[in-house]
Amino acid sequence: MPEIGEKGVAVVRCDTYERDEVFAAVKRAIDLCGGIGTFVMPGQAVLVKPNLLQGLAPDRCVTTHPEVVRAVVRLIGEHGCHVTIADSPAAAIPYTESNLKRAYAGAGYDRIAEDLGVELNTDTGYTIVPTPDGAVVRQLAIINPALSADAIVVVSKLKTHMWTCMSGGAKNLFGLVPGLEKLSLHARFPDEQNFGRMLVAINELANPRLQMMDAVFGMEGNGPTSGAPRKIGVILASTDYSALDATAARLIGIDPMEICTIAAAAERGLYDARGSGIQLVGDDLAQFVVSDYKKPASYQGSRRGMRRSAFLSLMQTVGRWYVPRPEIDMSRCKACRKCERGCPVGAITMAGTVPRIDRKKCIRCYCCHEMCTEEAIRLKRSHAGRLMAWVMRMEGG
Repeated sequence: MPEIGEKGVAVVRCDTYERDEVFAAVKRAIDLCGGIGTFVMPGQAVLVKPNLLQGLAPDRCVTTHPEVVRAVVRLIGEHGCHVTIADSPAAAIPYTESNLKRAYAGAGYDRIAEDLGVELNTDTGYTIVPTPDGAVVRQLAIINPALSADAIVVVSKLKTHMWTCMSGGAKNLFGLVPGLEKLSLHARFPDEQNFGRMLVAINELANPRLQMMDAVFGMEGNGPTSGAPRKIGVILASTDYSALDATAARLIGIDPMEICTIAAAAERGLYDARGSGIQLVGDDLAQFVVSDYKKPASYQGSRRGMRRSAFLSLMQTVGRWYVPRPEIDMSRCKACRKCERGCPVGAITMAGTVPRIDRKKCIRCYCCHEMCTEEAIRLKRSHAGRLMAWVMRMEGG
């Protein structure tokens, strides 16, 4: 067996979701990457992060198929690890225990937990953590089970996506951000380039040990929810999200650099824009490429050609209501100009000794809040945002 490199991707045929076939394909893919013991150790707490989204039935191809999740969980559990399956569903779904249980059941993950004796996370707590390497974001809300785990294993679903063009390994980790906090990030990053940079920040922060992808059947057309199932017939595995996603993009006929997360990774030197350095092992990728895979309606052959959908526009509008806004407390301000110098988009200017914030330019990165040593910048929600936050607390109570 050839030794797989840092950017290696295992490609393994899998034609159906029949349990034994899926397990054999998943095991072979992981073995091609070095074996399960390369990524986790006995006794470790391992979070398995599928694509749960809205917890729809497996045949919709919206979620990671439960047989793929089951195979990954089984291999990790048999290695002596404590496994937790965890995700935060779609942005518009409140992050509550009841919604989590409903989504797990809808996706078929409750049966995995029952059969294999693993945990389904129902802790809806989260923690604000710094992202020192983030290009556009300095801190993020991350669900608690991701922070308490010794290792994270991503089990994503290959789908088209109306906003990011493709949903794969990198986009899957957006589910580590809880509930309406996702809306905040959509509002703060209304262009896909910065949204991709934010997703890369999440991936670099979480640092998953292993990336698996369910591409037995993918979703084509207007994903990530409203597209149609399309057979591809493969399981992918890698240690690197950009290599995994670039390989997946090739499967469905998309230039990897048209995917915002891959472009963002390349910008940071984490991926070679020419695609060199990716070592494919296992089966021949060419035999699985779907030449007529339907792209999302928003796709025009260029990232600059992506058009916003009505749903996305609504989501961003609601997000702008919810997301806290920076405000200046002039009783504390010393006119030191740190906020002005630290704003990445020039939204803060000085009128004499008084800082002014241009709401139209502000991207809610909160760099000004981080820079101010006088605690003169406070974060406040609008009246609508406070009402939404109150409703969320009531739902979770």
